[in-house]
Amino acid sequence: MRDELGVAFLSLRAVFGPAFKLAFRLTTHGREHVPREGPAILASNHASFLDPILVGICARRPVRFLVANDFYRDPRLHTTLRWLGAIPVGGDAGLIRSFKHIGKVLGRGGLLGIFPEGGITRDGAMRPFRPGASVLALRMGVPLVPIHLGGTFEALPRHAKWPRFVPLTVRFGRPIPVAARRNPSSEEIAGLSDALRNAVEALASDGA
Repeated sequence: MRDELGVAFLSLRAVFGPAFKLAFRLTTHGREHVPREGPAILASNHASFLDPILVGICARRPVRFLVANDFYRDPRLHTTLRWLGAIPVGGDAGLIRSFKHIGKVLGRGGLLGIFPEGGITRDGAMRPFRPGASVLALRMGVPLVPIHLGGTFEALPRHAKWPRFVPLTVRFGRPIPVAARRNPSSEEIAGLSDALRNAVEALASDGA
């Protein structure tokens, strides 16, 4: 599976990388903040269906994304999402099975991609962060890498049929180190979620 995933992401970068750079004038900042090895959770704002593609082609390594089960089961998307190693969550996706997959990814030193807002923004404004990314980071003791994606709402908002070719920017922030907690408190979870959201907002300000 790991070899297949590597091939999938190399293919993704080969196909979409040059196209996005040309069509969207894509620029990337801070890619060195993505760990070259070892587990980490990549956490980004979420404004468009373009977002996982952008993170996937700009990160140094293959990324396994958490995907809403409704999207995962969509016949138009299922084959591609499965090929890219997406992990379905929510709906009738088994919670224990999802966490087993997540644990295997991080336990084997892989990268997990999460959009902590829990869905695509409808107005371009960043929504509150749900605690899932922070809970996983605390329980597994893995760093959180904040990411801000700029321009994706303008390029392809939720209900648009066709993209607009506006400039896109991906900014990776410094990893937030996280010590493992077997049973993190609600205060620890909330504090880490706030720190993560603040880090993503700071990256947005860097590009203002």
